[in-house]
Formats: sequence, C-alpha cells, structure tokens
Amino acid sequence: MDRREFVQRATVGVAATATLARARNAGASEPQLSANDAVDRVQIIDAHCHAGPGLHSGDPNGPHDPWTTFNDPEETLQKMQEAGIDKTVIFPINNARYQHANETIAEYVQRWPGKFIGFAKHDAKTEAGKIADLLRREVQELGLKGLKLHGTPSSEMMTAAGELKIPILFHPARVEDCHLPVRAHPEVNFILAHLGSFASRQWRDHEQAILATLQYPNLYLETSAVVFHRYLEKAARELPADKLIFGTDGPLVDSRIELQKIRMLKLDRDAERKILGGNILRLLGQHV
Repeated sequence: MDRREFVQRATVGVAATATLARARNAGASEPQLSANDAVDRVQIIDAHCHAGPGLHSGDPNGPHDPWTTFNDPEETLQKMQEAGIDKTVIFPINNARYQHANETIAEYVQRWPGKFIGFAKHDAKTEAGKIADLLRREVQELGLKGLKLHGTPSSEMMTAAGELKIPILFHPARVEDCHLPVRAHPEVNFILAHLGSFASRQWRDHEQAILATLQYPNLYLETSAVVFHRYLEKAARELPADKLIFGTDGPLVDSRIELQKIRMLKLDRDAERKILGGNILRLLGQHV
C-alpha cells in the first residue's frame, strides 16, 4: 500500500467513525450486529490510561505539568467512543500519596460501569510500610484489579500483588531494572509499559524489553507511546501474540492514534484479538 492509498483509507475510516458518533449523539439507533458479527468482533481494551486529580489539582499558581493537575475521565470516554474502544484501564496521575486518588478511581468505575477497569497506584517511597494494607482494601473492598507504578516495584508491592493475584503495570527507569523483580516473583504477572521506553527516548530499551519478555513467562509488553514504530513491528514479529498488550497512556496520548498504530501492524485475527483485549482480560482473570 502506498502513502496515498493509506491516507485515503484512514480518511474513510475516520469519517465513518465520526458519522457513527454523530448518530449516537443524536439518539439514532446503531446498526445491529448479526450473530456471526457479534461473535467475530474483537473486544478492544486500553490497558493504560490516567484519570482524576493530581498533585497540583486546583492549584491556580501554574502552569503545572498536565500529569500533575487533572485528567478528565469524560475526555477518555469521548475518545473511546470515537475510536471504538470498549473498556479502559484507569489509574491516578501523579500524587504524593495515593489512597484518596485510588478511591476516586473506584468511584469512576462505579459511575461508568462497563467502561472502566480500575487499577491502584502507589509510591514505593512515600507510602512504604503501608502499601500492602492499602492494596488489600483497594482490591478486596473497592474492586480495583491491578497495581500501576513508576519505577521498580518494592518487595512489599510484589508480595501483596502475589497474594491478591493482581498484575503490576510498571515503568522502570531502565529495562534492565525489571529483571530482578520479574525473576524473583514468578507468581506475579508484570506488564512493562511503553515497550520499555516512553516516546522511544531510550530506543535501545525497546530491544532489551523484547528480549526480556521472551525470557520470562510472567513478563508482558504494553504498547503505548512508542514513537519509533519499527519496534512495535519488531515486537509483533518476534514475540508470541500472547505477550503483547494494547495501551495508550491516555488521555494525554491520544487513544485514537495509538489504536491506529496497532491496526498498521496488519495482525491476523487471532493475534489482534489477543493483543487488543484478550491478553489483559486473561491476566485479570476475565472478571471485568
């Protein structure tokens, strides 16, 4: 396919999506799926999205980084509708401590049932010694399904995750930092964000992430915010489809664009089904 044909097809797809969105907003009924279409349809789940108030929420003395202010869940819902994303995993943006932010995530899940899956977020330093008890409440009482963090998970986090049977989505400073915790806790499923490097800043980490994911049965790669698309292609080519998980890092990274990146991989139907939703559902025990 040449560039002109690609642009034409993309334009048609965007126009069709916009037409459907206008019909929904106008109250028109959506086209009915046949039984075969319904069975064959790929369920799309975005496994990486931020929501709610952050460290500088409501602070007028800005400007502040947008990942410390407020990420509106309704913006995510709108983009989900336009892109055709069925469900999204949400967790807090940056805070000093996360108990109240995680409670807000649980409230969003209750407010929009069937659209959001909630993960807790915690900081290994500022909340040290409290995380296990907090996580037990957040999973067992608030209904959150996983743990998200920046950096490397602490022993306390990994022990609690193993006990609660929840996955950890994390973004260490370097891919090499993931080896020890992943190897030490085979009972925990780890999801390495951004194919190992946000915005391909350390592009060699993409290659290291692919190698590490081949090495460890309990390590998975998430696809959000990869700028150098050749490494998404490499991951799709070299990894089993069971090991890749679609994510967007929304709402600041646009979910509509991130989904198109996966479409550009031209996956077969089975691989597409796994990567776009089946794998994260499997890690969550289908209970979402």
